[in-house]
Amino acid sequence: MSSKTRSVLITGAARGIGWASAELFVEKGWKVTLGDVDVAEARKRAVAYPDHMLALPLDVTDQASVDAAFASHLAQWGGLYALINNAGIQRHAPLAELTFENWKAVLDINLNGSFRCLQAAAKIMLPQGSGAIVNLASVAATRGAAGRAPYAASKAAIVSLTKTAAVEWAARGLRVNAVAPGYVETDLVRNVIKEGRLDVGPILERTPQRRLADPVEIAKAIHFLCSDEASYVNGHVFHVDGGFEADYGVPFFPPKPAGQS
Repeated sequence: MSSKTRSVLITGAARGIGWASAELFVEKGWKVTLGDVDVAEARKRAVAYPDHMLALPLDVTDQASVDAAFASHLAQWGGLYALINNAGIQRHAPLAELTFENWKAVLDINLNGSFRCLQAAAKIMLPQGSGAIVNLASVAATRGAAGRAPYAASKAAIVSLTKTAAVEWAARGLRVNAVAPGYVETDLVRNVIKEGRLDVGPILERTPQRRLADPVEIAKAIHFLCSDEASYVNGHVFHVDGGFEADYGVPFFPPKPAGQS
């Protein structure tokens, strides 16, 4: 089927990676549903693409909201060919001081929200025998992320959920993959840097490419995994991180020539 007839539902789509993905999919000829708790911002964004975007309220912690969003997507576009599970939050605190409320808030959006939408998409895609789902993981999924325990735990669980869904549904035509970004220069990250709540220096030193990602760079990886070009890619975690995950983490200093101190 031509990509011009395809539609994608993106959660957390009003900003950052979600919005960058929405614009890229429209550019590639897809119809896009922007799902976000901030539906006012999503609608403001969608105005620029009146024939290609639908903005809907979507609270991934609420099953009724999830069901309504998927039903509205189908009513608008007549099918569902891809889901991008992008909605997510963070709560920073040392592990010994982290409240259960903050732990639960992160897990309910990042993990349980992805699970709810994953199931909602599967109810449509499995009967039609085709579809692609991309979950947002993170480099934090495989690292000890000080001060970010619930976020890292949720992303590690996303990796496992992605692989399990992929092997269960592959024979029925549904592919499930994940993208694991490194640090991305979103509006949120720029603001926390400006406010002095994040020191970008150590991040750049730790990233071999010595820069943050542009959200569009993450969106391109997501689009690839939803496209026919990735038709045999399934259960994969695609790191888009400037070499962060590959880096051994210990700098190398060449030995000095004999006779030099």
